[in-house]
Amino acid sequence: MVDRHSAPGIPVPTRSGPTGTELGAVPLSRQETVGAAVWQALLDGADKAVLVQDGRGVVRVVSRRAAELFPDLRPGVELAGVAGFTGSEQVEVETTCQGVAWRWLPRRLDADHVSWHGDPTEPDEPWCEKCAQARFLANTSRLLGSSLRREQTLRSIVQLAVPTLADCCAVMLPARRGRVEWWRYTRGGDTEHGRVGQHALRSVTALAEAYSGSATKPMAGHPVGGARLDWLLAGDADSPDSVTVVPLRHEGLPTGALVLVGNGSLDNTEVVRDYAGRAAAALSSAHSYSDQARATEVLEASLLPAPLPEVPGVEWAACYRPAHSTIRVGGDFYDVFPESDGRALFLLGDVCGNGVEAATLAGRIRHTVEALRLVETEPTKLLHLLNKAILTSSDNRFATLVVGAMERLESGAVQVRLASGGHPSPVVLRASGAVEEVTVPGTLVGVLPDPHFSEATVTLSAGDVCMLYSDGVTEARGGSDGREQFGAHRLSEAIGSGAGLAAHDLTRHVESRLDEWLAGRDHDDVALLALQAV
Repeated sequence: MVDRHSAPGIPVPTRSGPTGTELGAVPLSRQETVGAAVWQALLDGADKAVLVQDGRGVVRVVSRRAAELFPDLRPGVELAGVAGFTGSEQVEVETTCQGVAWRWLPRRLDADHVSWHGDPTEPDEPWCEKCAQARFLANTSRLLGSSLRREQTLRSIVQLAVPTLADCCAVMLPARRGRVEWWRYTRGGDTEHGRVGQHALRSVTALAEAYSGSATKPMAGHPVGGARLDWLLAGDADSPDSVTVVPLRHEGLPTGALVLVGNGSLDNTEVVRDYAGRAAAALSSAHSYSDQARATEVLEASLLPAPLPEVPGVEWAACYRPAHSTIRVGGDFYDVFPESDGRALFLLGDVCGNGVEAATLAGRIRHTVEALRLVETEPTKLLHLLNKAILTSSDNRFATLVVGAMERLESGAVQVRLASGGHPSPVVLRASGAVEEVTVPGTLVGVLPDPHFSEATVTLSAGDVCMLYSDGVTEARGGSDGREQFGAHRLSEAIGSGAGLAAHDLTRHVESRLDEWLAGRDHDDVALLALQAV
């Protein structure tokens, strides 16, 4: 039972006002003041298991049925650390207790409290040990396979074993530099994680054998006198009466061990072995997914545009939005390569198509230009070299792009030479508000062995902006019916209405206009690159 002070989450109704109206939205029939014990008794008599958590995730109220299911569930503890009870306040949560799956539904009581109402997912059946074990293993398989994140999988492994298999569960895995990584969950405690040296494997008998893979079945272990057990036991815990050590073996998981403390684990050897096998399979899948996700992240990072450099006399700004929200890269690209003498080479382009395949060629073009600029900095000649490089590759895709070379003149103005390979014409916004299109014709890059590329020169005074863009901007479909293209005229209007803005603000202004036009619809890859004379 909890009293009024230990359960501040229990609402106690007050009496109605003189007019007989409801006070605090409490029905008139419930406005007699009663003690906290009455409310607790009411919860204890409910068919469902009920608990209440506050805004900090701390348990405030627990019904008798909920407390019987989870002995660690009591007012004052954090709900996320109780017997694997993890979830959010927006979606239902499933837990397993004594081999039975429970579904918990959240209900917001007020701004600071959420109640959880639990029911078994299967109808009550006559209890038998074999059925309970089968349900436990089936539910743990489902819950272990619900996440491919390594950390969450390890948390689930140690939490789901308690209290059905053990009072405490730990997982030992290899870490970097020859160390051992451990995860632990203890009844009434929290999930903990740390790293120790190889000496931890000698602190419990049979642990090193299970960890190395020379053992194949659960074995009885015993703490070694005088050995450090801080990776397995809390600081104030007594030496355990029984320890079971289980190898964790699965393809892609070379070493590892599961350690179960108390609760007679060896009495259920087959269940423990089965649980360890399912845990190892889930952990192996999480390891593989983590490795693939890490590799994807590294490859994506190599294809993303580099941060814009600082160049004297020029402010740079850019926008980059791939067509597919699930990946961070696409077929549009830009880059800026500064020189030590204050000059800079820059480009913006678009590879045919979008997605990973287009992003691969886009990255190759950027890296090729970065290498070629060491021997050639003339924009037109650079395009011819790039065209040959693409033609000699096995990729049958082509690209459009603008290559520019800028340098600061003695007058303080910035001179920009632009060469184009089939790309939309750059736009110049003068400080006066005038908008000019810079016509630079040219053929596609990577199609013809003898292409034609032309060049144009623009001089930017202080405040003038030259903006390069991809056709994902002008061809973005929106409007009232979602079919009309944004078009070059709307782009010019958007740029012109941003007169007086700094390059960064101007780029964001154009992006905002494009967002309004799209109104949440799908779009192609989008890229903007602006340079402003300052």
